[in-house]
Amino acid sequence: MILNRNAIILAVFALVCLPLSIYAQSSQPTNEITLRSVIRKGSDTTYFDLLRMLLPDLQMNSTEPNAATAHRTIPFRNIEAKKAESLEGNFTVTTFGARLIRSGGRRILLVQQDLSAEGANEGTPYEGEAALLAAFSVEPQPKLLDVIDLKTDRFTDFWEDQPVFQLNAKNDGFVIHNTHWNAGESYDDYRLLFLDGERFKVITNIFLFNTQGCGATFTETPRFSSMPAAGKYPNIVVKVKVKKDADGEECSRRTRGYTRYYEGVFSWSTTKGNYQSNSPQLMALERFNRSRM
Repeated sequence: MILNRNAIILAVFALVCLPLSIYAQSSQPTNEITLRSVIRKGSDTTYFDLLRMLLPDLQMNSTEPNAATAHRTIPFRNIEAKKAESLEGNFTVTTFGARLIRSGGRRILLVQQDLSAEGANEGTPYEGEAALLAAFSVEPQPKLLDVIDLKTDRFTDFWEDQPVFQLNAKNDGFVIHNTHWNAGESYDDYRLLFLDGERFKVITNIFLFNTQGCGATFTETPRFSSMPAAGKYPNIVVKVKVKKDADGEECSRRTRGYTRYYEGVFSWSTTKGNYQSNSPQLMALERFNRSRM
């Protein structure tokens, strides 16, 4: 789609809300919410009120009952940068969705936003685009906790195979998938995030490379889980299945197929305030994938 450089369009797209083990499915927001919908039963706060925390001059559109317009964002940072920047333009907010997670025992509402803007992610292959994720507390009073641009590649979303997983009884983690593909090659970046002290933090990221062709048909699939630990947060286990298909008769030099597994454990460091790991297997997988590019 060609971007209009004179009009910046903000679209908050609906996310598929999956039930978590610590929530009843009915507690998740539905895909039918609008700007005028309240964020939870018994609250006077609407999603319009939440979005005004991101877009301070947001106003309802007089001609479209479920649309609003704005001209600037609050400052936000990219997932790979510490510097926060704001954007200005002509924004139109229409449809959106929401997802509930738990952080520190509290319910947190996540709202994802696709942003097309001339000043976003300059100097990258996805220049002019951003994918914002905002975290809001909902009880006792709504509050914006943090907002971050998740985009590191052309397409950005929650990973549909495992969007959210339970870290422990009080905290959830979630998986963001950035990707692009061309000529039978898929470049996949998976980021594990959670909220620590009301701020988004990355547990780890892993790059996977899926390819097709004689001697080179590889499918790499990650899986993320947690295991109890003595510290503030549990250990995180990252396991990647690498499957190479056997070559067919169309290949002049046929090679055999195989399946291998690579695994690493990430532990919370109280002194550094983040997750740490030194996994020889995952580092070997990264070297293998880089060598094939």
